[in-house]
Amino acid sequence: MNHPVEIIVLPGLFLTLAFVFWTAVSAWQQRQRLRIMADFNQRLLDRVTSLRDFSEFARTEEGARMLKGAYASTGDAGPAARILRATETGIVALALSFGLLFLGWYFEEARNPFVALGTIGLSLGVGFLASAVVSRRVAASLKGD
Repeated sequence: MNHPVEIIVLPGLFLTLAFVFWTAVSAWQQRQRLRIMADFNQRLLDRVTSLRDFSEFARTEEGARMLKGAYASTGDAGPAARILRATETGIVALALSFGLLFLGWYFEEARNPFVALGTIGLSLGVGFLASAVVSRRVAASLKGD
């Protein structure tokens, strides 16, 4: 690794492959969840012959729990989950940016790309953390109303 280009290209290639793998696994998991939901709905429709049967099923404790559990994963995440995700993303972006800035300091011949990427990562990290703080305050004020 004598060239500054190799310092950028190899980690970039690794990150690209990791992103493609993560995207493929996420899509497969989502497809599995949808398949399970479709099977559940089909079996439920096969067993329920009328609206009255479905209403009776939904009124039971087991039926309400089953329906709630079946549809809980398909809804939007609550505010707490979104705030936590923004916080996690901000911390990871900050850690990445500090690592890039350190590499820019360590490899003087490739300083400019590392500093540029580190600055972008730092801005994203601070933005995500600021978003999480503001969201938490807004959610707390709405909860108090």
